[in-house]
Amino acid sequence: MANDLRPDLAILVVGAARLVADELGGAVRAAGVEDMRTPYGFVIRALADGDRTLTEVADLLAVSKQAAIKVVDEMAARGFLVREAHPTDRRVKLLRLTPKGTLVRETALAASRDLERRLRATAGDAEVDALLRALLALLDDHATDAIAGHSRALW
Repeated sequence: MANDLRPDLAILVVGAARLVADELGGAVRAAGVEDMRTPYGFVIRALADGDRTLTEVADLLAVSKQAAIKVVDEMAARGFLVREAHPTDRRVKLLRLTPKGTLVRETALAASRDLERRLRATAGDAEVDALLRALLALLDDHATDAIAGHSRALW
């Protein structure tokens, strides 16, 4: 009967996701960025390793170019990224993070690592490693590439 009182997997995952989003959002706000929106984080992650075209960002995030351009336009207007000339194709623009976009990436990454460190201190390395493996297996089974940032639900 005790198992009936335990929250089901969906409730636990959604609750954990909310907690993580709140922690990262709080850290970003504490760093002085008040106008961050969830979809921006996926674009920032996509650009963290280097400049990309709009088409590359849309493909990486598994969204339409129309969806990507809407978010990219908002981000450019708010100073998270800039469009720059492509070095070999003047018809194409490269998207590049601004210092504000880089600050969000570094702040969120540090908050994520801190959250994992605190969880490891509470639950232990073996438990956290098992959790990470289980979450990756869940996402892999459903063809969701969380590593790249694919998440149509947030667009």
